[in-house]
Amino acid sequence: MHVYAVTPQAPGPDDTSGSGYAGLLAETADACERAGWSGILVPHNLHEVDPWLITGQLGQAAERLVPLVAVQPASAPPHTVAAMAAAFAVLYGRPLDFNLVAGAREDERRQTGDLLDHDERYARLREYGMILRALLRGEEVTMAGRFYSYDRFRLVPRPDVLSRSRLFVAGSSPASISVAQEIADVVVTHPTPFAEWSESFLKPLVAGGYTGGLGIRVGVVADSRRERAWTEAERRFPETWQGRQETLLKTVSSNRWARDLAVRSVDAQERPDRSDPYWLGAFRSGKASAPFFVGTHEEVGERLGDYVRAGIDHILLNGCHEADYHDIGRAIAIASKS
Repeated sequence: MHVYAVTPQAPGPDDTSGSGYAGLLAETADACERAGWSGILVPHNLHEVDPWLITGQLGQAAERLVPLVAVQPASAPPHTVAAMAAAFAVLYGRPLDFNLVAGAREDERRQTGDLLDHDERYARLREYGMILRALLRGEEVTMAGRFYSYDRFRLVPRPDVLSRSRLFVAGSSPASISVAQEIADVVVTHPTPFAEWSESFLKPLVAGGYTGGLGIRVGVVADSRRERAWTEAERRFPETWQGRQETLLKTVSSNRWARDLAVRSVDAQERPDRSDPYWLGAFRSGKASAPFFVGTHEEVGERLGDYVRAGIDHILLNGCHEADYHDIGRAIAIASKS
């Protein structure tokens, strides 16, 4: 099982200290390596710290950890991203993995003039991924595509370790599944409850011939006692008026997974069924972007085990703290043995 943490949230615009963030990144990277996890996701949002500077910091702080860097095509062409990966490999002797994201938040896309519709953004992502993979493999690229054109371009320098770089593609719409089948080494989704996820996402993906890795993006709050886990989850992700309003706005989002989770979250009961670990309260709070699994180590592990038996071999964690790593590890170990 490949497990990925996520970088801690950077200081906001009103936080003028900033001096401790490099240390926090180093602590997170060290904790991930001690937990035996594969890597750490570096998100890319236009309102946050540049992911490439963070990735360089992680390269200095960790010896083995492979950053999973989120990449938005509108922000950098594929040859630039490949060159950044080459620089990282030269400096630290490791590859980078890439989480290819079709587009930014809708308000940020408007601000930057990225006005392609949903399916067009995935068409662009298809070209982007094909070019990036070819460059990482050391191939010469000549193409005149809809979005990118190259004439006998080759990545130089290109450390051989880049052949181990992998492309992750996130999404759940027909357009994203189609693109993932063509370019992804790992397909990632924010899962609905297992039966629905298996029917609406996994079956169409496999029916299209996909044979690569499978990942889910989830949060985990686990404890030896159920009540303690739920109390901590609700304390960490309290429902607020702002969170509820953000959730309502997401019910009309062009992003399918965000829209589906928001609709399900709005329809959910005010008080969760604590016998069921699947919980959307963190998503509804506006402080997390994925469903959570909450409960005892055994309850969470058994529910995650449903997805593992279906082929999930990558877990991208959302909203976890370093203090959670031991409990998360116990739950994932149970899931992996189920």
